[in-house]
Amino acid sequence: MRVFLDTTYLLPFVGIEVEEIPQEFLESLFGSDNILVINELSLFELMGKALKVLKGKDAKERFNVGVKSIMESDRIKRYPIFTLDSFSVAMELHEKGLDDLSDRPITASALCYSDLMLTEADDIPIIVRKVDAKFKVMKWAMFQEEFLS
Repeated sequence: MRVFLDTTYLLPFVGIEVEEIPQEFLESLFGSDNILVINELSLFELMGKALKVLKGKDAKERFNVGVKSIMESDRIKRYPIFTLDSFSVAMELHEKGLDDLSDRPITASALCYSDLMLTEADDIPIIVRKVDAKFKVMKWAMFQEEFLS
């Protein structure tokens, strides 16, 4: 299964803890047979978050190692911010009420190139149902229970 990771799920790679995501999440995800998918805009968002949160030389090194592991991983398929396919989907997400500018291309990539999207956002599943009622969007806890248990 092609599992799309919202930016939140990349934060642990660079040493930023997320309350809703347990430490062992990376092991569980990488131990599965799933193909992981991201939009490259998430790397830009990741840098922005890291610059706000991470301090010191060790944190900077942790960030560099984490981003390198994402970019060099053969388990993570990266898509550009927009493709010909995802651009029109991003516009439709906007029309349906997805207000966050960066969430539009990220969610559009999920709809175009994966089977399921992981996100902790509450608004994305509601809007996605308006675009594709069959596409699954879920939080980590639900995904773990349904697919990794």
